[in-house]
This record gives sequence, structure tokens and C-alpha cells, in this order.
Amino acid sequence: MTDIGVAIEALRSDARIWEQAAEDLADPASAVGPLALNGSPDVMMYGADIGIDTTYNESRAAIEDLLGKAVGYFRELADTLVSVAANYEEGEAEGATGFRQRESALEGE
Repeated sequence: MTDIGVAIEALRSDARIWEQAAEDLADPASAVGPLALNGSPDVMMYGADIGIDTTYNESRAAIEDLLGKAVGYFRELADTLVSVAANYEEGEAEGATGFRQRESALEGE
């Protein structure tokens, strides 16, 4: 395998790692949503009076948002790595074709 082939495979391998990371976070991201507290039925009266449920729900929403963004960013990173690998592969193929054409032209002279 050529050096560029090794680099292309490394990009694709890294993309698979990031895609797996996105999949690994998708379940926890969706699991956080239903964990909201609904005021006094879910917390003691004193806790509701001092706003523990509100603070908890704000924290839960922030975690849900961050996990959701991480899933999206990880997938975007994986897609970008695959795209870069494809661009490298295409450029290498075009370069090789151009080289062979020039070589044939020189041999024909």
C-alpha cells in the first residue's frame, strides 16, 4: 500500500471511531430527556420551595443539549474525514492518470 493509501485508510479508520462515539452517546442523550422533575410530586415540599426541581431541570436540559450537540459534532467530524479521504483518493487517481498520460506521450516521441 502506498503512503497515500495508508493515509486514506487512517482517515477512514478515524471516521469509524468518531461515528462509533456518536452512536455510543446517542442513547444517553435520548435517555436524559424523560428524567425531568415535575415540581412537588417529584421532590419534597422544601426542595420545591427552594427551587431544587428548577435547578435540576435546567442542569438536565443543559446535559441533554450538550450530549445532543456532541452526537451531531461527532457525526459531522466522521463525515468530514470520509470526505477528505475520498478527495485524497480522487486526487491520487487523477495524478496517477496524468502521470501515465505524460509517460505515454514521452514514450511516443
